[in-house]
Amino acid sequence: MSDINDLVQIARSQIGTEEDPQHQNVGSSIKKYQDSTSLGGQGWPWCAAFVDWCVQQFTPEDAKIAHVPRTAAAFGLIDWANNNHFDVFNPPGSSGGSAPQSGDVVVYEFSHCGIVSKPGDDNHDFYAIEGNTNPGGGRDGYEVAERGRNFSSVRKFIKLPV
Repeated sequence: MSDINDLVQIARSQIGTEEDPQHQNVGSSIKKYQDSTSLGGQGWPWCAAFVDWCVQQFTPEDAKIAHVPRTAAAFGLIDWANNNHFDVFNPPGSSGGSAPQSGDVVVYEFSHCGIVSKPGDDNHDFYAIEGNTNPGGGRDGYEVAERGRNFSSVRKFIKLPV
């Protein structure tokens, strides 16, 4: 059985992957993420495709994740989690909110997503590895990177059943 930290390591191994050319949502490295969805093709924002690909790589044969995500939409990950009866929870400070752990999926209010990589520090509430981001932390960037984030931007966290 895999450990949830394996998911974080899979995501971390992709840091530095970039679009080619930048800001076009294309490239051979990006195509592998986009091919992991049911949408196919290229030229569309790929943050959810990155999360899909990481979860698919992480999921072993005997996993409790019977239906891996294949959505191209960040908010679609919430539907996927609810449909599979995963724990979907609010950030701290919200009703039913709690702090995320490494390996949780995060979906932001601004239609973006990633994988929680570590707890926060003095400047951020938590860190996440995200696809299709940029140095400013936007949702339509060109690379896989680890970003510091705050709970105020979070729509939901998803805990995978491992």
